[in-house]
Amino acid sequence: MINQTPHNQQQRPEEQTAVTLPFKLQRKTVIGIIMAIALLSFEMFNFDTTRYALQNLLGDVRFLGLQWAAILAIAFCAIDFAGLARLFTPQQGTEEPNSVWYLMGAWLLGATMNAIMTWWAISLTLLSHDFGNEILSRGELLQIVPIFVASLVWLTRILFIGAFSVAGEHLFDLAGTQRKMTAHQTN
Repeated sequence: MINQTPHNQQQRPEEQTAVTLPFKLQRKTVIGIIMAIALLSFEMFNFDTTRYALQNLLGDVRFLGLQWAAILAIAFCAIDFAGLARLFTPQQGTEEPNSVWYLMGAWLLGATMNAIMTWWAISLTLLSHDFGNEILSRGELLQIVPIFVASLVWLTRILFIGAFSVAGEHLFDLAGTQRKMTAHQTN
């Protein structure tokens, strides 16, 4: 169903950006869902590159049937999610406990370690491909591409998690939305 307005009437700003769907969905909820999908995809990439690099470094060593590489990759991803969970929990007071700073340090260390593992995984992957061109030689590409991808992953991780920490509560404030809807319905 297309929402049509006569030419002589002005649309309100929220009507101009509205998308007609069979169910009511706010723009911030759509953005939140897109960010959640991006985070999940990003974590899958981070998990697999970390596992691949650690498997190359550690070999097929296992504990209770699980590879050490997979155990460590799960730990790095869990640090990310623990950091996110803490960012979304309400603050108890004006001062943050020391545990928050330890978690932040662990998260930053994990992000840096993951960037190194991404560099190693990309380097290993590129070694098995025959590439190069007139602008950059194979050796130059082997030097530049892994560093570029690892840096991009590290920066994206920090900025993306930062965006979640700043806007996450606003994007996923379903309780606030329910309160507004209830207040609007009673009027």
